[in-house]
Amino acid sequence: MHVILAKPRGFCAGVERAIRIVEAAIERFGAPVY
Repeated sequence: MHVILAKPRGFCAGVERAIRIVEAAIERFGAPVY
């Protein structure tokens, strides 16, 4: 079996959205965010 990985690999849209939300929460409320 061969596994072919694409370069560059990115996150799915849901993960990208979650990261943006967490970064915005840190800017607004400060760390830590749970």
